[in-house]
Amino acid sequence: MKKVIVFGGTTEGRQLAEKLNLAKIAVVYCVATEYGKDMVLGDSGIDVRVGRLDSNQMIKLFEAENPNVIVDATHPFAEVVKKEIDSALFSYKATCFIRVCRDADEVDYKDCTFFEDVDSCEKALESTSGTIFLTTGSKELSAFCKNEALKERLVVRVIPSIESLKICMDNGLTGKQLIAMQGPFSKAMNRIQLKETNAKIMVLKSSGKSSGEAERINAAKEEGVQCFIIKRPDDSAEGLSNEDAIKKLEEVLQVSLKPNAFSEITPDVKCHITLAGFGMGFGSITEEVKAAIQNADIIFGAARMLSSIECKGKKYPYYLAKDIMPVLNERIEALPYGILNALVLFSGDTGFYSGTKKLRDALKADGRIKVTVMPGISSVSALASRIGESYDDAVVMSCHGIEESIWQPKLIDAVLHNAKVFTLTSGGKDVRIIGEILCKLEEDYGVKYEIVAGVNLYSYEKIVTLSAMKCATFPEDGLVVLMIKNKKPATRRLSPGLSDDVFLRNKTPMSKEEIRSLSICKLGLTENAVVYDIGGGSGSVSIEIGLLHPSINVYTVEFKEEACKLIRANINKFNLKNVKLYEGVAPEALENLPAPTHVFIGGSGGRLEEILRTIKAKGNNTRVVINAVTLETIAEVNGILKNFAISDADVVQVAISKAKTIGDYNVMQAQNPVYVVSFSL
Repeated sequence: MKKVIVFGGTTEGRQLAEKLNLAKIAVVYCVATEYGKDMVLGDSGIDVRVGRLDSNQMIKLFEAENPNVIVDATHPFAEVVKKEIDSALFSYKATCFIRVCRDADEVDYKDCTFFEDVDSCEKALESTSGTIFLTTGSKELSAFCKNEALKERLVVRVIPSIESLKICMDNGLTGKQLIAMQGPFSKAMNRIQLKETNAKIMVLKSSGKSSGEAERINAAKEEGVQCFIIKRPDDSAEGLSNEDAIKKLEEVLQVSLKPNAFSEITPDVKCHITLAGFGMGFGSITEEVKAAIQNADIIFGAARMLSSIECKGKKYPYYLAKDIMPVLNERIEALPYGILNALVLFSGDTGFYSGTKKLRDALKADGRIKVTVMPGISSVSALASRIGESYDDAVVMSCHGIEESIWQPKLIDAVLHNAKVFTLTSGGKDVRIIGEILCKLEEDYGVKYEIVAGVNLYSYEKIVTLSAMKCATFPEDGLVVLMIKNKKPATRRLSPGLSDDVFLRNKTPMSKEEIRSLSICKLGLTENAVVYDIGGGSGSVSIEIGLLHPSINVYTVEFKEEACKLIRANINKFNLKNVKLYEGVAPEALENLPAPTHVFIGGSGGRLEEILRTIKAKGNNTRVVINAVTLETIAEVNGILKNFAISDADVVQVAISKAKTIGDYNVMQAQNPVYVVSFSL
């Protein structure tokens, strides 16, 4: 088995050892202290050796392990150990050696003061005043403590190891002068500590990217604190970058070192957040989610959910991304070390009409955050199990958190044409609206509905069987899920072609059945289409289009008062929620409408070109169908096809004759010929 000896004790050394280990390369990882050992994954299988070695001890290690590669990934300022490694290599047999040179940080050093070594920095500090925030570690601490006056001004930040704390105490520092924390530290955390210690000078080593050099310097600048920086030793830059070291190891060891085992030197992930399904209530939480709740440092969710759980984490009554993200950013920025464990509770099923999707997308855009989703029990599943029904043969939908203009057409279509519909609601108000819709459908279509309501499942729950009328006067509130049964669902019509007789009529002109069917077919409608019906007349074209699919939204534009009354009556007769009337003259009436995908023009009032220019300005590739009866309109259309350079125009003249019974005979009676012009704009 191939083997690598890594001299580490640094972030990049540890990550490199873990990367090699994942690639099935045996790793001997050498660190100076127990603290360095503790930073390695406990169950990784990496052979960690603790203790400082001289060159002779290193040679014995090399001879015993016979490595394929020796890697020096020690700290840039670890001059002594680097010299010992060089001496050992000189006396040991030739083998591949890689020295990892820590990547430099991108930072503005303007107004920073640089020093060649610790002693020169210490001398300069003696001529200053105010608190000194020392972040150079414990190794050279004695140099800054030999002057008593200087020592009294120090606040020292070191890693929380017994060895580091002992050095601080041996040098006579008191507890109020110590900050023992594991880095790297964010800019926000550095600013907080500088402010709280009233620091006037920050001292650091030019240790590169993984040391958080940029975060310290930028924090000092924002707090008006002077920076004293000790330069790297002259020979510390000799070696390979992290990227080149990886390539060299892959070449020598003939392995692929997967990227996920060697992340950026400053760890990207600062927060693990779990999006968890709360189910119907506390009694329905899964064991997996319960464990996540107890492990969380902070928990978000609706107040009713948070009030029912006991946990160590701080609770925030938020469940929207706009409220959660600022809190997460603040907590991550202030994180001194480690990983923040956060959890967001969602009612019901995290994968079904849940806020989980929007929040997950928002969180994934932040590279510092890792997202896990834990599903809960869906209230649809719970209700089905309570009443002994399946939902594999049902339409499953939601009214919760969705605009009425979207869910109402879908509900009407679903309950008319399907034997069984399950729907989530936002409470009693939605249930009553649904009841009113069902009552009207029973009246208009002669159907009969049976409704089962699951109220507050798992929490003082009720299972209630309702008629449409009782549903319309539903007295309960709280969380409600419905199952709606239709014993005689209507057969769905899959094409236009309603008889003219089914529409309410007056003297308002109406596109005749055959022309209407052909025109709608020429539109080439799709699901989720946005359709303008300009010159709505009786509304027959809008009605036919609206009936094709509940996801289609139709905007009917008409300015004649009598015609508008008729359009409203027909919309109400067919109980359509996806057809909306706009009273006004085109093109002005189109200004505030959403961009169309399809446009039918049955009447333009002589302003056809203006209308088309307005439509074109709203977007590209809109499908247009125009009905023309007069020669003047035909001439106008012909000019427009040329002016707009339309290349895919399809022009059809349709002359319809329909039989009419006169006495004992059927006589064909001709209707006015109509031009049906279709094209893409």
